[in-house]
Formats: sequence, structure tokens, C-alpha cells
Amino acid sequence: MSAEPRAVLAAIDRWEQDGLVDAEAGARLRAETTREAGKFSRRMSQYVVATTGGVVLVIAAGVFLEWSWPQMSEAVRSGVLAVIGISVVAIGARLELLRRWIPASFLLQAGGLGVVLAAMIYSGEAWPDETFGAIAFAVMSLAMPIVVGIRGMRTNVVTPAVGFAFGLVSIAFFLMRATPLDSDSVVWATDVVFLVAVLGLLRVLATDPTGEKRPWALYSFITGLLAGFVLVIATASGPLDLGDEALYPLDLWLGVVATLALWGLHKGPAHVRDAGLERILAVLMLFWIPLGFGTATQAIDGPPEVGLLLVGSAGVAGFLHADRHDLRTLMAVSALAFIAALWYWGVERGGALGAALALFATAGLLFWLSGRMRATASADSVEPAG
Repeated sequence: MSAEPRAVLAAIDRWEQDGLVDAEAGARLRAETTREAGKFSRRMSQYVVATTGGVVLVIAAGVFLEWSWPQMSEAVRSGVLAVIGISVVAIGARLELLRRWIPASFLLQAGGLGVVLAAMIYSGEAWPDETFGAIAFAVMSLAMPIVVGIRGMRTNVVTPAVGFAFGLVSIAFFLMRATPLDSDSVVWATDVVFLVAVLGLLRVLATDPTGEKRPWALYSFITGLLAGFVLVIATASGPLDLGDEALYPLDLWLGVVATLALWGLHKGPAHVRDAGLERILAVLMLFWIPLGFGTATQAIDGPPEVGLLLVGSAGVAGFLHADRHDLRTLMAVSALAFIAALWYWGVERGGALGAALALFATAGLLFWLSGRMRATASADSVEPAG
């Protein structure tokens, strides 16, 4: 049993001892907590087993292809990959209808879309761009995520988001393989499609404030914002040719996504607050560590203090915010960002001695903070007399 159910059970014991609930109510609460914890544990086990099964499936396919690959022509190889991908998607969709292997069904559909995309890319070995074979494979790779996404809108929130992400990639490859557009034009066209899709999802979210009619829209919107990082860097380093300064628009996009995630976590409707935004903030903080250092050393080309300021201040701000709102995952990642910033600065300024001194200072600061946090918690728990 995980820590949270154990904490709930301990709280129920305290309530019963303090007379807040009677023995019968306490027993019912314990049974409900244990039952829900068991459901969560079984679902997590399903995801682990399903993921393992997916890895084994990829390995088995690789072994088969290694044996049969030399005996096939380039066109046949592309066709085999396409058939495998479509079959895996179909199996995943069938499992989803049975409602028993839900984790496996989602992973199979996502993996199948990946194989279909690989088939389309590999078809370039058999058919040049704008030929019949190239167009046929490009249409197939574009149609599959659209079909998976539209079908999933009626049943779940996962496959529409997966279809959206794969659809953006498929659009780019479709334009490269089936049209005479150059690479820069393909990036701009994909940007336009992305912006139209995100604005459309925003409109859907605005017309469904409770998320009851179209729950898939929120997760597709979140997926789109995360996929935007790829498009931002592709646009900045491709058509705009910004060089090292391509990191600036990436920094800006991360700031926009983080701001939206913070708003949704603290000010958004209930279904938005429950959409795993704390984990997204933690991922963004984790992403900011190399991005912040890259901005400091490449785009700004400043001294080590710039990296310390960019990454360390973000870590401190994230840690304080996480402590205030009890966001444990964000707190851990923010502490990592702060430690990384001090380590980087110590190594750059003082070698091994500087790193050691920086870590000693970090340890002292963290011990001081833990004492302050413990004192605050104790003070809050004391009830005023009288």
C-alpha cells in the first residue's frame, strides 16, 4: 500500500480515538480506503505489465524483421511495416471495446501509430516524393491518427490526445512526401495547422466549462501545448534560422505553458485541477534545467552567475510555491534545479573545491529550511487557548 492510503488509515484511527467518528463509521471508511487503494494498485500493475508487453512485442517484431528483412524489397518492407502498424492499432481498439485491458489498448494504439509513421518514413527508400507510392503512404499515415482520435472522442480522453500528437507529425511528413513544398514551407504550414487546432480546442473548452460533454478536449489541449515545444524549436532553428537565439522562443513557450498550468492548477475548474497539472509543472521544471543552462551559456553567453540566476531562482521559486501548496513532486524537482545550479556555479568558479563548498552551503540552507518548515507546521497545529 502506498503512503497516501496509509496516511488516510492513520487519520481514521485518530478520528476514532478522538471520538470524531464511531467504530462502525471508522470500519466503513477503512474498508472504502483499502478498496480504492487496491483498485489503484491493480491499475498501476496493469500499466506496468502492458508496457512490458509492448516492449516484448517490439523486440519480437525486431527479431522477426531481422530474419525476414534481407529477403524483402524496399516496397515490400514498407508494406509490411504498414500492415503491422494498422493491425496493432486494430487490436488495441478491439481490446478497448472489451473494457478489460484498457492500459494495453491505449499503448497498442499509440505503438501502432508509431509503426505506421515509420512505414511512411521508410517508404522514401522505395518511392521518391510526389510519386503514387509516396502519396499513398502519406495519406495512410495521416488518416490513421485522425481515425484513432475521432473514434476515441466517444470513449476516452487518451487516444484523442495521442491522435493529435501523431497527427501533427503526420501532417509534416505528408506535406514533405506528397507536395512540392520545401522544408521551411512545411514547417510554416504545420505551425498554421497547429495554431488552428489549439484555438479550436480552446473554443471547445470555453463551450464546455465543466468538461462533461467533451472531456477529451482538455487532454488534447495539454498535449498540443507540450507538442508545441517541438514546433517552436523547429520554426526558430529552421525558417527563422536564429542559431543559438532559437532558445529564446523556447524559453517563452515554456513560460506560457507554465503560466497556463499554474492558472489551471489553482484557478481553473475542478476537472482542470484534476488533470495532472502538478506533474506537468514538475516536467517543465525538469526541462528548464538544461534549457536554462543552455540559454545562459549559448544564447546569452554570460558568466556562470547567469546560469545560477536563471536555474537557481526558478528552483527556489518552484520550491517555495510547492511548499505553500503541498505539491510534492514539484518540490522535489525544484530542489534538484537549485542543487544543479549551485553545483554548476561551484564547478565553473572553483573546480572541485567550489563544488564542495556550494554543496555544503546548499545542505546548510536545506537544513535551515526544513527547521523553519517544521516550526511553521507545529505553530499551525497549536490551537489557541480559551
